[in-house]
Amino acid sequence: MNRLHPAAAVVATAVALLVPLPAAQAASSAHAADDVEFHYGAPEISEAGDHVTWHWYITDRGAKAAHKVVLTHTIEPNLAITSVSGPCTVDRARAVVKCIWDQLSAGQSADGAIGAELPEDLSGSAHIKGRVTWQESPSGASSAQ
Repeated sequence: MNRLHPAAAVVATAVALLVPLPAAQAASSAHAADDVEFHYGAPEISEAGDHVTWHWYITDRGAKAAHKVVLTHTIEPNLAITSVSGPCTVDRARAVVKCIWDQLSAGQSADGAIGAELPEDLSGSAHIKGRVTWQESPSGASSAQ
């Protein structure tokens, strides 16, 4: 039996962003916004309706390696995060998960999952939204791992 209120929904959104870097780094770090992409699969809700799992996927679609890649997931409302996979850490107080890679090579992909408890009194919707930031390979550096 699904415990979610009839009006409750579980949603996933994704946004790929290039965060502006300090001027000293910006000259060698200009990336098109679509070089590192990520998305969420459809949320999976347990049969009992008390748990949701979001699967995420990230790929470096650029011609060079992306360095200092940070994929930040934010869950609203603040749900109890029960599991994460990949190179991820959890800030449970803020319902934020950060996945960090030193480097993603051109064409390299990674994936993982985030699980959270859905409280019995949840009404409205639960959202996960994401943001990815990275830096381009330093000048003259190889993009191979």
